[in-house]
Amino acid sequence: MRHVDDLPEIDFEAAEYQAAPFKMLAECARRWKIARSERGVELLDYDLCRHAIVDRKLGTGHPKLMDVLGLPEGRALDYKRASISYHNRGPRRRNLRIPVTKLMGPEASERFRKDIKHVITRVIDAIPTDTSVDLITHLCDPIPSAVYCYWTGAPFEYASYVARTSHTVQQVHTRDPQHTKDIVAGFEGLLDFVDERIKERRADLKDDLLSDLIRATDAGQLSDSDLRNWVVKLAEANTDNSSHQIGIALIELASRPDVWARLGADPTLVPAAVREVMRFHPRSISTSREVMEDIEIEGTLLPKGTPVFANIGAAHWDARHYTQPDRFDIDRTDEPPHLNFGGGIFSCVGRYAVTMEVEEVISLLAQRHPNLQLDKTGFSHSPIFTSVSALEVTLNAT
Repeated sequence: MRHVDDLPEIDFEAAEYQAAPFKMLAECARRWKIARSERGVELLDYDLCRHAIVDRKLGTGHPKLMDVLGLPEGRALDYKRASISYHNRGPRRRNLRIPVTKLMGPEASERFRKDIKHVITRVIDAIPTDTSVDLITHLCDPIPSAVYCYWTGAPFEYASYVARTSHTVQQVHTRDPQHTKDIVAGFEGLLDFVDERIKERRADLKDDLLSDLIRATDAGQLSDSDLRNWVVKLAEANTDNSSHQIGIALIELASRPDVWARLGADPTLVPAAVREVMRFHPRSISTSREVMEDIEIEGTLLPKGTPVFANIGAAHWDARHYTQPDRFDIDRTDEPPHLNFGGGIFSCVGRYAVTMEVEEVISLLAQRHPNLQLDKTGFSHSPIFTSVSALEVTLNAT
């Protein structure tokens, strides 16, 4: 039996990865199903990744991440310890998920579509159309944070604060202690912001997500602490991730004029196009787990406590599951679903709402602006995430 040190090594700092991460991961996957890196064990095969995401012997890697960051004792770490990210499989995680999953499932999320579309339209209406504009500032950041404000009853003007703070606290995934001070300050500000939102909404319940969460709390399905932590979590996880996912989708689709024209002419194609974006160029390149007991994967002994990473970027370019995986094709059929949102009890509870936001942005822009021109685009890729570093466009290019 092999040991971790016997595995081939992947260097995420290599220029090859920075230039073309999915091509490099796919090439590694053609040679190995499992490898190692400085951060832990790397799974590269689609089936191994899918299994790892739901495997009961693999738990959340979040507690170890907090240790790596050196997050000090205080309100931020208290929040993290109480949030769902810290809990492995079992009754506590299940009980935290059930009320929110009911409120944000496919049918429940669909009731928000009309209002989300209204929020998106308001943001897009404010973008200058006849000059080159930075869409990270004018579109990608404002939309998910404005939707969050809609969910929580916060004034639209708070959207910039929510976006800025979400970007700050998401730096936990850099695994870099130099960001710890900013992360702590971001969480502390977000906790105060959420406390104020809950106080205001509890005094005047409406037909929105926060009101529904308060009602679930009053019915005994969540504690007051659980309520607060979920409202913080929705800002922490959704806003930053959604912003980058919108940007990735816009770049990948608008950079292909034939695809962009099809979407503008037939909006029913948008959901399939968004799914292909999430497969071809996922926001989540990998997801972390930790071995909860000694296990064997592909003939390799993984001791308890070993960090394990399911490389979604490699799985999505696995030729055993996807025909010509390096080809972007919105007409794919009968191929396995992307793994962007995890699975099982670790699946993202906001995945339907996030997907809805991306779909509505692409649908509205493709119909309104068939001549949209990408003036400047850029990505950065960490081992965990794709981030949009530049997105400047002219909406009504001639």
